Amino acid sequence: MVIRHAITTGDLDEETIYSAAGLAKQLGISLSPVREAMMSLVAEGTVEAVPNRGFRLVPVTREDLEEIVHIRALLAGPAVEALCARAVEDPERLAPQLEDLRGHAEDALASATDDDTTGFMTADRVFHEHLLEFGLGRRAAEISLRLRDQSRVFASRQDAAVVDAESARQLIDLVDLIESGRTGEARELVVDNLHYFKRAEAREP
Repeated sequence: MVIRHAITTGDLDEETIYSAAGLAKQLGISLSPVREAMMSLVAEGTVEAVPNRGFRLVPVTREDLEEIVHIRALLAGPAVEALCARAVEDPERLAPQLEDLRGHAEDALASATDDDTTGFMTADRVFHEHLLEFGLGRRAAEISLRLRDQSRVFASRQDAAVVDAESARQLIDLVDLIESGRTGEARELVVDNLHYFKRAEAREP
């Protein structure tokens, strides 16, 4: 989990080859868990082994990003629909889950406002994890998270706070839409929110 977090928040980059020992020292964890984690990431395609040197992140193209978002949307859309249906049928039972999602959305916005990209990425990741878990179940959440970890999209430093804040506000709006049972709007918004890389591209000169 520590290594996945480092990938998600941009602490590891595609240009560097990492040895297991070096990663263990960098992340402050023991060597054996690092080796196990890296081999697991190799198996799922997030990382590739470099013979006699270590590991590096698999490069991600724009086409890869489009495919990843498409698959994540196939999961996020039905998850949002299920939550909207529950908001109409049994709002009291759904209330704690909406409170959880709103909390992570607000954490994401607070981090973006403080220009804390790592904090934003962490809160955003947990929001989407819980959204999928609440809507479709744990397996769907794990599939979506693996795909998210492979995307690794970050806005440039000068634009990150703006892009992050836009995304965070969408999360807050999404919770409101789910709470109101507005299925069509909620589904459209969650798909747009997954296209973080397009908002980052739009800020490029």
